[in-house]
Amino acid sequence: MNRKNNRVLVVGRAGMDLYAEPVGTSIENANNFKSQLGGSAANIAAGLSAQGVKVNLLAGISNDAVGKFVKNSCNRLGIGTELLVTIPKARNTLAIVDTMGESTQAIIYRNSPADLFLKQEVVDRIDLNRYEMLVTTGTALTEDPSRSAILKLMKNAKDKGLEIIFDIDYREFTWNHKKEAEEILLLASSYADIVVGNELEFDFMSKTNSDGKNLAVQLSSSGKKISIYKMGSKGLYYFCEGKEKFVDSLQVKAIKPTGAGDGFLAGFCASKMNGMALEESILYGSATGAIVVTKVGCSEAMPDKAQVKEILNIS
Repeated sequence: MNRKNNRVLVVGRAGMDLYAEPVGTSIENANNFKSQLGGSAANIAAGLSAQGVKVNLLAGISNDAVGKFVKNSCNRLGIGTELLVTIPKARNTLAIVDTMGESTQAIIYRNSPADLFLKQEVVDRIDLNRYEMLVTTGTALTEDPSRSAILKLMKNAKDKGLEIIFDIDYREFTWNHKKEAEEILLLASSYADIVVGNELEFDFMSKTNSDGKNLAVQLSSSGKKISIYKMGSKGLYYFCEGKEKFVDSLQVKAIKPTGAGDGFLAGFCASKMNGMALEESILYGSATGAIVVTKVGCSEAMPDKAQVKEILNIS
């Protein structure tokens, strides 16, 4: 379907991140912290915007100064805010992070977060004809009312012919029951055109909790679905129509591992929106994630197209 206003709709978690300063200072020894927009969905939206893609963020925000910080940060980073919903008596997620290489700490405060209070009535008002692509993550599915609303949104988007990208984004502490998580994540994967996850996430969704790569293969065997199976610094596999392809990771001097996944998804989706082929989009995603881990933060560490081309040695 040809859409006049090609936009991406990103759904899920938004909040505030506080980074210990200077680089190499642990949280417990820090006197100063730098604030940035955070949360997986907000980071992905920031990365899309940085690469010139029109993007709206659907998220719940708190009715306080932190919620206003989220909205102001989105506006500054070029993210559409018309679908940010103020949720009374709820709080945005707060993450406190340091940049200590492989020893990096990330402490997340997420009690009754605003993004999980999105209701179906909000979803029903969205004009999906404005969008080309829907990006959502498993974090948005951990509890109702958000779970039911986002699953309905994915179904509506599928019916409308949008391309649906689903990042498994499994975090055990955010779910009440493992079995429930497995079933819901598999259901969401069935709506998606492209399913993205790391080794542990695909393993979790597999029946044996140790057969994630085969699950990725199985998912890609149904219709035209694509599975992207990430292995961190060891690279990734992607599976499409029964074919398997390995893509090596870029070697960089990382100051922290956080943000690599959000960067990958942002670069990958931006490249697809800019008309690139699948393998080229995956390379751009890998490069975007590689750049993010070399900088403080996530949302403000997202590179533009020129920076991605530079690391890939593309003119």
